[in-house]
Amino acid sequence: MSVRGLVVALVCGVLGLGLGALVAYALQPEISNAGTPHPISAVSPSVPIDEPPRPPQTEPDIDYKTLQTGLPLPQVHTIGNDLATWTYHVPQGWVPYAVCGPGECAPSMQTDQELTPRQAARQPEVRFRPPDEPTVGGYSLRVKALDNTLGYNPGQLVGTKVVGFRQAYTHFHLLSRTPSAAYFTYIDGNHHLRYNYFQWFSAEGSATATATLEMSVAGRKQDVPGLKALFNRFADNVTGTTEPYHPQKQAQNQ
Repeated sequence: MSVRGLVVALVCGVLGLGLGALVAYALQPEISNAGTPHPISAVSPSVPIDEPPRPPQTEPDIDYKTLQTGLPLPQVHTIGNDLATWTYHVPQGWVPYAVCGPGECAPSMQTDQELTPRQAARQPEVRFRPPDEPTVGGYSLRVKALDNTLGYNPGQLVGTKVVGFRQAYTHFHLLSRTPSAAYFTYIDGNHHLRYNYFQWFSAEGSATATATLEMSVAGRKQDVPGLKALFNRFADNVTGTTEPYHPQKQAQNQ
């Protein structure tokens, strides 16, 4: 082979090696090093994601007739203490039961014990409900004379009640509040969702005067229309004076 032919063969060899390298490079997987890498959304995360806690599952409400609106309130009762005397109305046929807070009941008396009219007139706190209703899970009207010697007004007691229930029940929910009332729900110790409305009254008729009467209605979700009606009608009919209460006179009239 001549010198010229040898040179041509070497050049062709070099070109062949270069083209082979280019083809091999082109067939390699693409690797990008441009910019900042971004994560790809995973279908199933490998780490837990924080979520708000769910409320516990509630138990079904008891099987009992729904509280109706427009119940007649012909029964008249009186309650009070040295600060005030209150007269109020309750639905026809509802029965008084004892509510025994600290020092509120005689030693032989227990909460939910049925009371005679004479006993009810002497108690500082009474709950009314239909006579055939189960003790737990239904609806009721509760009335309490307040020994409010510190002079708290209705608005202050609204705030105190809301704070107390919020601390006592994890799943407390305030529905609404006014200068003299609070409306809320909570899950009780029997895992029932309860609707509870509280209202406070001062005998002087002023929201800034000393509150001497507390009332509340409680029930199930299906009872809400009836609870609201009873709540409002109680307020329309209750009357109070700042005269000291003498339960023996009231008992003689019953």
